[in-house]
Amino acid sequence: MNGTENSIESNQKKRAKEIIEKFFHQITEGCGTQDCHNPNCASNPNFKPVPKNQAAVLAIKLAQNKAVLCDSMNSNSKSKIDDDNDDIVTSKSSSAINLRDSSASSSRNLASSLEEALKAVRNTDPKSTDNQKFFINEEKIQSLIQKCKENYKKISSDRMDTDDLIGEQKEIKSCYEPLFDLINKVFSSYQALSKSFQFEANNIIMSSTMPCIPPFNIDFNAIRRSYSSLFSIIGLGSELESVFNQALYPLCVSINLQLKKNIEEEEINKILHAILVVNELPILENPSYMDKCCKEFYSILTQLPVQASAKIVRMWSKWNADELRIFLYKAQQFITLEVVTKNMDLPNDDDENEDDEESETSPKKILYKNDGIIGAVNYIRFIYYASLLGGRVDPERQIKKEREMEIEDESNLDRNGYQGNLYEESSDMVYFADPLQEELKIRPIDCRQSKIPNDEFINETLNQFIDVQYDYVEYTKQMKYLERAELEAKSESKIKSCFSFLANPFFVTLSKKNLGLFYDNKIKMMRERRFNIMISILEGRMPTPYFKIRLNRQNILSEALNLIELQEQENPAELRKQLFVEFENEQAIDQGGVSKEFFQLAIDELLNKGYTFFQLDEKSKYYWFTPCTIESQPEFKLVGILFGIAIYNNVLLDVQFPPVFFRKLMGKIGTFEDLALSHPELYQSLSSILDFEGTDEEFENTFELSFQIGLSDNFGNVVNFNLKENGDKISVNVKNRQEFVDLYADFILNKGIEDSFKAFRRGFMKLTHNSPLARWFTPDEIETLLCGIRVLDWKALEKSTNYDSGFEQDTPYIKDFWKVFENFTDEEKKLFLKFTTGTDRCPHGGLSELKLTIARNGPDTDKLPTAHTCFNVLLLPEYSSKEKLREKLIKAIQYSRGFGLS
Repeated sequence: MNGTENSIESNQKKRAKEIIEKFFHQITEGCGTQDCHNPNCASNPNFKPVPKNQAAVLAIKLAQNKAVLCDSMNSNSKSKIDDDNDDIVTSKSSSAINLRDSSASSSRNLASSLEEALKAVRNTDPKSTDNQKFFINEEKIQSLIQKCKENYKKISSDRMDTDDLIGEQKEIKSCYEPLFDLINKVFSSYQALSKSFQFEANNIIMSSTMPCIPPFNIDFNAIRRSYSSLFSIIGLGSELESVFNQALYPLCVSINLQLKKNIEEEEINKILHAILVVNELPILENPSYMDKCCKEFYSILTQLPVQASAKIVRMWSKWNADELRIFLYKAQQFITLEVVTKNMDLPNDDDENEDDEESETSPKKILYKNDGIIGAVNYIRFIYYASLLGGRVDPERQIKKEREMEIEDESNLDRNGYQGNLYEESSDMVYFADPLQEELKIRPIDCRQSKIPNDEFINETLNQFIDVQYDYVEYTKQMKYLERAELEAKSESKIKSCFSFLANPFFVTLSKKNLGLFYDNKIKMMRERRFNIMISILEGRMPTPYFKIRLNRQNILSEALNLIELQEQENPAELRKQLFVEFENEQAIDQGGVSKEFFQLAIDELLNKGYTFFQLDEKSKYYWFTPCTIESQPEFKLVGILFGIAIYNNVLLDVQFPPVFFRKLMGKIGTFEDLALSHPELYQSLSSILDFEGTDEEFENTFELSFQIGLSDNFGNVVNFNLKENGDKISVNVKNRQEFVDLYADFILNKGIEDSFKAFRRGFMKLTHNSPLARWFTPDEIETLLCGIRVLDWKALEKSTNYDSGFEQDTPYIKDFWKVFENFTDEEKKLFLKFTTGTDRCPHGGLSELKLTIARNGPDTDKLPTAHTCFNVLLLPEYSSKEKLREKLIKAIQYSRGFGLS
């Protein structure tokens, strides 16, 4: 078997060398046919000659792309050459040789044979190319430009015919040929570029907006001045762009080949230097060159090791936000052009059986196999982490404390309670963090304010074509590869073979991420259902595929918490089934609408029926944990499970918590800054203490404070707490006021509610700990997922509404309906929303995501309108007048409650 593999490998290398040599001679010498039409032949009149070093790399690329060889280059027919190319480049089996026997090493053999062919063609070691002696800097460019200008000036003064524009253009090109030659030699070799634009000794003038940090030694100011000088030469723009474009293509190919090998850090740094110099080129923003040059450039970034990527990110994190935006918008423009020029079909997320992967206009075929788009997303990923790393990050001491708390929480997790059963434990997926995030030691939630707002990283055009169902599958593959790499210490090359947009959540819209979370939760529900059916068959009992709760409307919350507690103790896996709610003496079947009403009523009772879980801040209108609560920790845990069930079943809750609540859910600590939104009056009072100007005596006489505070419970009683030991005996003065403010904020947001919040979070994590929630979503987005959007766009609801059973958008009766609705108060509009959908909360994405349907329910009648809240359908009789329509609608939305059938 080894002999066969060696024979195949030797044959591959021999044939690869032959094909590449043919392309090389075709590029450098031509086929000999006058006026050849092959664009990759030197005999073509339009072909621009290239240096041998560049021609060698280009020959490899043509072989990989199965380009056409001129007939005279080989005695064999064109079809035979194509067959040879196919065998060599794609490593597929042929009738003569079965390459499947060496599939394990086919890609390695191919890379090796291509490299050996390249060495044979160039007859030199890749690490000691002719271009190594070349480099470029600002002084060289300015000097060369000046010489070329003088040369052109001398020639133009001797020219008699001033109207010969063609001749003049040729003269310009001829005079600037030395400049073109230098650019071609330097920009086609990363070795030459790595020596270019370096800081000179004792002449380092660092830019304040784009500084350079080790291991780089790049003068970005000089780069930009040089490029500006080059592209400002009148009449030379298109020629320069062509020269750069011709040089960059083989440069990118050679870098790609190098990165596929195990190379030393020094060599990696040279490649990074070259990438950063090329990244400043203005032509990367030119749409004319995006299809070829930019695609190759961005594809390099997918090959970079994590450590190398982190070096670029760390340097960019020191740059000004406006400088980073230039790079960001450049990449976004490339992605948008790639998408709009491909004429892709919009994905249908509702059609689970659709398989359009073979379609040429399928997003699966275009997006996930486009190295340019994948590379550009990776490029934007660098900018995103640079924006975080260079933004306003929480203090290192705080982050260290949060990490310690996280480790402690992980060690205290009851794994059996979370996993549910052995079946699930063996198949649950681990949601790994981004390796680049781990290398940089920063999490998105550690950054209070990034240099660039998060919404600028989202490409709305591309997001329209993301097939979330397919992307979620790719994401799970990627997580499995990461898990395998961690357990078996595999190389990164296998990990990079999978790509998903969900692995780059900063790039994906909230609605797409929520759909991905929906799929993730549904898979877990189906897994529990299958396991339950299997166990039921073995035990000979009826299966229970849902987590069913039956409630009395008079005691909704207490009964629900009792049922949750029973299941949590006996069989926690039941909680991870799909929720199914029934009300006693009501015949409604829960297809989503009954669950919505259950949560609406349960939350209303939780906040307004004498419970002391939360208290309302009158100023901010946010609820917060009561420091003086009489509720027990187990009860807080059950409330946390209730909230977890809501987000697990994709139900919105009618409650408002401050942003710090969602940050704490994700493991952060509340700080004085967070009080500004959660407790604005307290924040202003504490700020006045910090802002006071005066002596200690004036301060103490003004505020008369000690390190003891008094807080009111839900019944108006004041309870005193010491912020530090013997706090009631320690006065607050100018020197210790900062400590007082920090301890006060820490008590309100952390220590004063520590036991209650920890119990609540443990319950919430019962349903969410092993999900992509923390990986995909920011605290602000989790707030939207759980509580909906506070600002409602009613016009969006009207535009997105569908009609059925005889109603259409232009029906006069429908126009009257919207006129009536427009005159409703905001409160009446929310009641209408609750009547038709089961909740008055607006989902993420706005009211247009509701997809309300208004259906005709017969002619004029005295009956009220009805609704199917499970499907967001309003059944509306065609009343005889607008006044009657308004009267019936008002009655329906004000007095509807429950799902009883009459």
